Amino acid sequence: MSDAFGQIIADKGLNVPAVVSRFHSASSGRYHGRARVEGGNFAARFLTRLAGFSAPGEEVEFQITTQPQGSGQLWSRQFGRSSTTSHLSYDRVRGCAVERFGPLQIQLGVRMQGAVLAVDVLRVSLLGVPLPKWLTPKSASREFETPSGAFGFDISATLPAIGLLIRYQGVFEVPPAR
Repeated sequence: MSDAFGQIIADKGLNVPAVVSRFHSASSGRYHGRARVEGGNFAARFLTRLAGFSAPGEEVEFQITTQPQGSGQLWSRQFGRSSTTSHLSYDRVRGCAVERFGPLQIQLGVRMQGAVLAVDVLRVSLLGVPLPKWLTPKSASREFETPSGAFGFDISATLPAIGLLIRYQGVFEVPPAR
C-alpha cells in the first residue's frame, strides 16, 4: 500500500524520481537524516512550536516514521527533541492528500516541476470550517532525488499576514525495495 502522495502519483501517472517513488510506495518505514530548520518572526515561531516543530537550527537530527492507521498513515516527524504527528490520507473524490494535525486539516496536491515533485496547499480547514485565503498557508514544498541518490526535501509554509512560518530542508536514505 502506498501513502496518499503515492496514490496521487499513480493516479496521475507522474514520472517521479526512483527514491521519491520508493518512499511514497512504502506502507511503513523509519528514516533518519539531518535537516536545516528556519523559522519566521515571533508569531510564526510561536505557532510552529505549538504544532511541535523544532526551533531553527543547522544540522538538526531528523527522523520520520510512517505507519498504517485506519484508511491512511500516521506520520511522526522528529526534529531534535521536538516532534509532531499527523494523519495522511487520500481523498479519491477530490484527488488530493489530506493531512490532519489535530483540528487542522490541509488538502494537498502534487505536480511535477521538471524532476521535482512539488506539493501545493489547496485548502485548509480548522474544526471543519474552511479558512479564508488570507489565513491559508502557501507552500513551496519539493521532494527530489539528490545527486547521491538520497531523498531530498525542501518543505516550507508561509502565511500572507505573517510571512515565513517554517522551512525545513534535508536528506535521508530510502533503502531499495525488497
